[in-house]
Amino acid sequence: MIKTGAALQHFMTVKENLHRTNHVITLVSITVLLLAASALAPASARPTGISEVPNGCVCHSGSPAEDVQVTLDGVPQSYAAGDEFTLTVTIAGGPDVTDESVNQGGFNLVASGGTLAPTDNTTQIMDGEATHTAEGNDQRSWQVNWTAPSDDSQDITFTAHGNSVNGDGSASSEDRWNKVAVTLDGVPPPSVIDDSDDTPGFGLALTLLTLVGVAASRARKIE
Repeated sequence: MIKTGAALQHFMTVKENLHRTNHVITLVSITVLLLAASALAPASARPTGISEVPNGCVCHSGSPAEDVQVTLDGVPQSYAAGDEFTLTVTIAGGPDVTDESVNQGGFNLVASGGTLAPTDNTTQIMDGEATHTAEGNDQRSWQVNWTAPSDDSQDITFTAHGNSVNGDGSASSEDRWNKVAVTLDGVPPPSVIDDSDDTPGFGLALTLLTLVGVAASRARKIE
């Protein structure tokens, strides 16, 4: 009876330890999953704007949609330091807008150089990137100002993500997104002219060689 009681107590202790271990493992697993989700989608498609989306609007759908086109108009052919331009981001395609649609879409625009600025209350700047506001979430076209950097030799790349949503108020795979990238070439540096042939003394040496040649030619004629 003593041995049976000790064995039962040992069994209960092991069972309790296993239960605690499973509880800890469950908590750790949940934490890992939450951290992984946060790393994969650092920002969600918020109706009040979004920034830092290098991988796209993955919280809506995992890849760009062919039926959505994002265009970026207003990028000049060339620029000079400090020039200002108005850029237009437009989304075409995606879910249809209905009377029940709460919102229509959003965007994010990144410029590798220069400065972006809003034009009205439908756009704003987050972490140096342009995006929509709550007021600008009910449309699929936005305008943003861009000021060129002081170094006009830089090549500037503009990357625009556009998210076309069905307006049901929740992020899902029924929403569609895509992106466009446009590169603006900087002003090439002036060409360096090799004027080594014009160094002092070169012209004089050339003149002396010519005179020597002429004198030698005359001497042969006199002989």
